[in-house]
Amino acid sequence: MSADFVTPTNEPQPPNAKILNQEDGSVRVSVGEYVGFVSSHHLVLPKINQLNNYWRKMHASQKKTG
Repeated sequence: MSADFVTPTNEPQPPNAKILNQEDGSVRVSVGEYVGFVSSHHLVLPKINQLNNYWRKMHASQKKTG
């Protein structure tokens, strides 16, 4: 995604995703403290989106309660 398409917001933004190829051929994807595994590289972007959404949900609830 290009920075031209990012809408500015005051909400906390998730950290950059980290991607690591595993010895068994799977791919480890992490966003902050949340981790997921996918079986193929074509599934990495959907997993990043899923983890980003979960990160935002969990950190938004911490902000409201904290």
